[in-house]
Amino acid sequence: MEITVYFDGTFWAALLEWQSRGAYYACPYVFGKEPKDADIWDFIHRDLQGLVRKQERLLEQTNSSAIFPKEKRRKTNPKRMQRDIAKAKKKPVLSTKAQLEMQKAHKLLKLERKKARKDKREKEKASQFAIRQEKRHQKHKGH
Repeated sequence: MEITVYFDGTFWAALLEWQSRGAYYACPYVFGKEPKDADIWDFIHRDLQGLVRKQERLLEQTNSSAIFPKEKRRKTNPKRMQRDIAKAKKKPVLSTKAQLEMQKAHKLLKLERKKARKDKREKEKASQFAIRQEKRHQKHKGH
């Protein structure tokens, strides 16, 4: 496992990189203000194992084809293609393996939060429906 502490221009952060069972994992951790040695040791002893387990569980439960679905190829207008190429050139390039892994993990966390929000919304909707039904039955009984 390799931990790199760096200043990203706004905050101090740590980049965690490790290999487990033949897979490469990378994950960022933001300290905020400049960490002292004690802060780094606290992070290593308290938070590191939970973070590592969470990342491994998250990346193992999904495969890459579910995250990055294949796009259907259609014939593209040449001018549209030129615009897309120019736009892609202007974007910053993700050059390191760690950046690609962090992007993948970020997308997985985003999907997990989205699913949790949807489940919560559906439960709330079901409970509201049950309340409405109960009120309707009470009115029908004449209470």
